[in-house]
Amino acid sequence: RDGGGRPLGTQNWQRCLRLLSAMKYALLSDIHSNLHALDACLAHAHAQGAERIAILGDLVSYGAFPSEVVARCQALQQEGAIVLRGNHEELIQTRHIHTPNPSLGSQTAEWTHHQLSPAQRFWLETLPLTAQVDQMLLVHASADAPERWRYVEDERTASLSLDAACTHPDVRYVFGGHVHHQSLYYRGTGRQLMAFKPTSGVPIPTPEHRQWI
Repeated sequence: RDGGGRPLGTQNWQRCLRLLSAMKYALLSDIHSNLHALDACLAHAHAQGAERIAILGDLVSYGAFPSEVVARCQALQQEGAIVLRGNHEELIQTRHIHTPNPSLGSQTAEWTHHQLSPAQRFWLETLPLTAQVDQMLLVHASADAPERWRYVEDERTASLSLDAACTHPDVRYVFGGHVHHQSLYYRGTGRQLMAFKPTSGVPIPTPEHRQWI
């Protein structure tokens, strides 16, 4: 019953159940072997009361501590964290190291490959591309084709990702990494997405009647 003693409708009852089971997540992405940044972000997340960690891919490449970062993420996973695979987890596998036009990522891929144990490389290769939890779809790149590693960097690509994720009726929010900067889009009454610029330290209202990415 509600505060006035009236019976709750089905929708209100389901919403109350979701609120009661709500969990505070810390979402981290594109760590790129930066152990010190990862530890700083984890400490900040715990200070903010985060109850569960989700790592949205690209644990390795570029940075100097791939093995240590992987070990830390494996430990987090054992404690209940969600860990997804990104394109750099694929890039450091042996069959992807040598490319005709190497980027900075592929230039560091071979070194990163040899810093990891076979067991660590196998663990990275078996990580899932997506995870669905608490009305959220988590993905490294775009939800419409996560294995193709497309960047979600404007309203059009955000719409493709959101449309693919929201074919499941329980999904209202999509979180991804890959682009290395924060951005937010939402769908209001029409089909077109609207961009919203987040401000650091300011909570963002995300009502359930809208879809967010």
